[in-house]
Amino acid sequence: MVDTPLNLFLLEQAADRIEWSAKDPRTIHLRNTLKAKDGDLVDFGIVNGPKGKGRVSWQNSGEVEIFLDWKTPHPSDLIPLSILVGLSRPQTCRKIIEQGSTLGVSQILFFPTEKGEVSYTKSSLWDEEWRRLLVKGAEQAFSCHLPVCEKVSCLEEAIEKSASIHSLRLALDVYEANRALAEVKPAVGQPLQLAIGPERGWSDAERKQLRKLDFELCHMGTRVLRVETAMVASVGCLAEAFWPLT
Repeated sequence: MVDTPLNLFLLEQAADRIEWSAKDPRTIHLRNTLKAKDGDLVDFGIVNGPKGKGRVSWQNSGEVEIFLDWKTPHPSDLIPLSILVGLSRPQTCRKIIEQGSTLGVSQILFFPTEKGEVSYTKSSLWDEEWRRLLVKGAEQAFSCHLPVCEKVSCLEEAIEKSASIHSLRLALDVYEANRALAEVKPAVGQPLQLAIGPERGWSDAERKQLRKLDFELCHMGTRVLRVETAMVASVGCLAEAFWPLT
């Protein structure tokens, strides 16, 4: 079964007609959740491409045939915010990938940290599952555009891959930050790099490295948040700077 209601179905490539088997989770979602009938139109999209409508045609076997009509491509609705996350438990990273895609960040980069577990880098999440989570998040957001998502070797590589000449660099830290994240007012449309530590937080050496690389340590109050909670809350706090562009 599909875990959550889909707001549109994303396809990897364009097609005029598709068929799904009776046991396909998408077919089950069409039948049981959307209660689509013959001739009904449902929303579709192509990854990083246009949206369109699909006309449903049920077969006697329980399979469904869908005829597609595409609109012209629309501009990307991703915001210029790169999330740099210390590798955490796979179930935590799964939530970050899906929710980050729903929120529309442009990049989600994971890197190992001093306090993280080496085994996290070997999770099956990093085979193909991460891509499915990006798609799932975009479907929830009724968007076709997927963030870049990568597991890189270190913090320096994450910074290099997400760097922009005019980017503002921020790092969440509940222990040594001197300013609240809510007090930060980026210029409208200014690219942001936001570093979020793993479940056990930053090491002293990593805080020193972040400061050396021009990251300002910011807090979100005195409560210690889960990594995925900190990601969602911080993106929500900073998103106002991008609203005029979306």
